[in-house]
Amino acid sequence: MSKRKLTTQQKRRVSDKRQKNRFEQAGSAENSQSLLGAEQPGLVITSFGKRVLVEGDDGQTYNCAIRQHLGKLVAGDRVIWQTDVEPQSGVVISVLPRSHELSRPGFRGQTRMVAANIDFIGIVMPVVPGIHPDMIDRYLVAAKQLDIPTIIIINKVDLLQGDEDWEAVADLLLPYDDMGIDIVPASTVSQEGLKELRAIMAHKNSVFVGPSGAGKSSLINALIPDLGIRVGALSDASGLGKHTTTNSILYHLPESAPGLHDGGNLIDSPGVRQFTPAPCSLSELEAMYPDFAPFLGQCKFNNCTHTIEPKCAIKQAVEDGDIAYSRYQSFQRLREEFKAAELENSH
Repeated sequence: MSKRKLTTQQKRRVSDKRQKNRFEQAGSAENSQSLLGAEQPGLVITSFGKRVLVEGDDGQTYNCAIRQHLGKLVAGDRVIWQTDVEPQSGVVISVLPRSHELSRPGFRGQTRMVAANIDFIGIVMPVVPGIHPDMIDRYLVAAKQLDIPTIIIINKVDLLQGDEDWEAVADLLLPYDDMGIDIVPASTVSQEGLKELRAIMAHKNSVFVGPSGAGKSSLINALIPDLGIRVGALSDASGLGKHTTTNSILYHLPESAPGLHDGGNLIDSPGVRQFTPAPCSLSELEAMYPDFAPFLGQCKFNNCTHTIEPKCAIKQAVEDGDIAYSRYQSFQRLREEFKAAELENSH
């Protein structure tokens, strides 16, 4: 069947209609833009779905839409935004350059950013249900990759019973103490370590990381006395309720005294069962283990994986007790995971 051709008059009508639609769309966009407020800087407090809570210069939070081209925003992002016609709402129009993005594994091998613009990491490990050196090592590698200072917070120390328990924890943490990593015992019951943590985090953008059940939320509750009020306000602003978000949330730490402005910011990240830092080469991974440094370059083979090769200086150091066996194990697990990721990406 031959296609029916439009008459000259019909073509003119179609052209006029299209032109009218373009004018209407342009006018609508221009009118919508004119209703927005002036551009201003803001800080992302948390994200939910395709929207974020932004704190403005006035200290108030605004439920904001995100321009599509900006992608995913997270707690700690610095943005430029405009108020909208609706009360306490706005639109994020650009993101300022980020520094030190912390990510964790997401679904189907994709990474999920946890926090942006951080300059300090607190690895929270509980004495109950237990301290996991492997997860400590994974976060330490991530911190090394980002070149961010790190401390290990041993939480719930009030549950330790007597000297034997303390000695068992101290023995587990000895490799980190030997590397010069600060270790802070903490308890929300006895208040131990809270004053020290506030002092360490002053003037910093910190993030707490750790496994599910580590007690991060309880610790943050103790560090920020009015946290319940703040959570309620954020829930009201987002309209999601108090227990629905699984994203990171930024809180302002209280000042040590009025007018000092030394509180800093603390980002609470969701607990994870497993954490994997960004994959890297064998030589790069070796450099992330400072306790390996004295023995690197002494193996018989230049490309030694420190597994089955003879005359391996790293394996000898483990046998001699100069490198903790738990550290050697975590190194090998990460090496295998990174190798598997490289093979998967090559297909």
